[in-house]
Amino acid sequence: MEWYIRYRHELEQVFAEAEKRISLFPSPLNTMGQEYEAQFNPLLENSTRNYICYLLPFWVNEMAGLQPEMVRRLSLGNVYIMLAFLLQDDVMDTGPGDWRSRLALAQLFLAESMDIYRGLFPADSPFWDYYRLYVGEWASSVAQEGDRDDFQENRSGISGKASPLKLAGTGALLLSRQEHHIPTVTDMTDQALLVLQMADDWADWREDLHEGSYNCLLSFISAEQEVGYMQGIHAEHIEEAVYTRNALSRYAAAAADLAHTLAEQNPAIPGLTSFAIGVAEGLVQAAAYIAREKQHLLSGGLQYLLDRRVGTS
Repeated sequence: MEWYIRYRHELEQVFAEAEKRISLFPSPLNTMGQEYEAQFNPLLENSTRNYICYLLPFWVNEMAGLQPEMVRRLSLGNVYIMLAFLLQDDVMDTGPGDWRSRLALAQLFLAESMDIYRGLFPADSPFWDYYRLYVGEWASSVAQEGDRDDFQENRSGISGKASPLKLAGTGALLLSRQEHHIPTVTDMTDQALLVLQMADDWADWREDLHEGSYNCLLSFISAEQEVGYMQGIHAEHIEEAVYTRNALSRYAAAAADLAHTLAEQNPAIPGLTSFAIGVAEGLVQAAAYIAREKQHLLSGGLQYLLDRRVGTS
């Protein structure tokens, strides 16, 4: 995890500043905001580590060459972007609940990101055109989720829900006067986000199936069975595909192929590439583990089960 360890000290400063600014929110949103931020702080145990959200500007800066303080500002802006849009996604996914407080908090996060970005980019900067573009991609993806099978028909729509986080990478290229690289770098970011979503969807497929949320693994298995997305397919069909017919191995191989193509891109972004390859490798290892367990059961049967029981007692 060199792509993370190398920037750990920088992230300590970024998240310390994020927490300081959140503490100034009006009560009780300051406490609520700090609790929500802690869920995604990579420096804390048991947090959800959305590494790409706040590490992207550091990775892009390997080619941009900006001053560290400027890169930290871009990362901080992306932390607030991440929190704002994830909180809105939570409201959409989980239903009403305390939606007033959550939406109010999302607006405060968004205001913080705008305050940071306004300090870096004047009103006439192309940055704000990209801001509208990425938020538009997010809105389109959210509004159409479930209406189409994006993994089969429009894979760019899958990464669309995370499009606003591309602002930090784009911002780094604008500040370093390398705008000509923006199309390639955003495509690479979208590709890495797709790999990440594929891994998340393996972990979450049961929950997504229960809630009726779109899922790349479910799409992959539906396509292999030559039916429309989840048409006539239930949990037992997914289990059979994964544990009997090695569907996860093929799914993981597709993710690995996507990740490794990043290494062929120009300009090279080693941190982003290593991150995506690492995510895909986690899928490959999960598939390999399932394959080994199945082989042990087929070859050892009852004796294998007894050996495992003795080994864990």
